[in-house]
Amino acid sequence: MEDNQSEHSSQEADSEFAQHATESRPGLIAELWEFLATNKKWWLTPIVLVLLLVGGLILMSGTAAGPFIYTLF
Repeated sequence: MEDNQSEHSSQEADSEFAQHATESRPGLIAELWEFLATNKKWWLTPIVLVLLLVGGLILMSGTAAGPFIYTLF
C-alpha cells in the first residue's frame, strides 16, 4: 500500500515537472519586475534606469548622433 502511494506521488511530481517545463518563460523585463515586486527591492529601480541610460548613450555615441551627444557633456 505504501509503495503504491509513493509511486503515485512520484508520478504527480513528474507530471508537474513536465507541465512547468512546457510553460513559456517570462522575458527579462517581466522577470526583473517580478523580482522587484516580490522582494520589495524598489531601491534598485533608479540604479537599473541609470545603467540603461548610460548604455543607451554608449550605443548612441557610435552612431551619427555621436557629435550631438558629446555636446551634452
